[in-house]
Amino acid sequence: MKLELILSMLLFSGLASCQPSGTKQNEEKNKENTTEEVSALHADKTFVLPKQLNEISGISFLANDTEHIYAVQDESGIVYSYHLTSEKIVSEYEFAPAGDYEEITNDGSYFYVLRSDGTIFSFPVDLKAAQAKVNVFEGQLGKGEYESMSYDSDKKELYVLCKSCSQDKGKASVSGYTVQVQADGILTLGAPFEINLDAVNQLGGKALKSLKPSAIVKRSATKDWYVLSSVDKLLLILDASLKPKKLIRFDKKQFEQPEGITFDQSDRMFISSEKNKGDNALLFQYTKQP
Repeated sequence: MKLELILSMLLFSGLASCQPSGTKQNEEKNKENTTEEVSALHADKTFVLPKQLNEISGISFLANDTEHIYAVQDESGIVYSYHLTSEKIVSEYEFAPAGDYEEITNDGSYFYVLRSDGTIFSFPVDLKAAQAKVNVFEGQLGKGEYESMSYDSDKKELYVLCKSCSQDKGKASVSGYTVQVQADGILTLGAPFEINLDAVNQLGGKALKSLKPSAIVKRSATKDWYVLSSVDKLLLILDASLKPKKLIRFDKKQFEQPEGITFDQSDRMFISSEKNKGDNALLFQYTKQP
């Protein structure tokens, strides 16, 4: 009886020891088939920003200028020019009264600043226009909260992405609008678009039930779209037709509150993070791209 018991125990132990190996092989195989990465971003330089930019929410470069990055922040209707070499703010331009400003982009001639209610302000990049001359595009986008906008130089349109819009409730998608850029920075509403979350979830990893974008930018070198989400702690890369390609999740301690993303003409990627609970807002530079 004892011998039979010992043999049974040995057999069970042998089967049990085989199971994790097969499971591990399956996990490794599944990992090979996913395009999700965790903490795949490694900054090669970090800028500690001045107090005026503690709530930095949007960043942009002008073409052929890799020395100055232009930024807006929550609550102030001001565009700040920050010099990367001297690491100082070198100019400030007040384009509008205080408000919840979330994003900045440009087409080389005009800056476009997005307010959280979907209103867009446009003004020449020389930053000399009086406030009365600033163009205001308002009441055209659907009711909701917006933080993401980028200029598409190929189509000469702005892409504005919802953070929280009523039409997205209960749907596995994030909606957005194109806004056509006319002469003198005048804007007209274009066609709607959406990002399909079911397609995003096919990349692997924990499924997303919703997505709260903080910023979007089109990378000129590849024509890909980069969508940053502070709430969801991720960077989503889509192709030119907005089809998901890659998902990068951040470690909780990697950023305090990442709300801005852009590329310069040298194809360096920059991500800005608000101060939140830290000592200062930070700007991260990435020479090697994900």
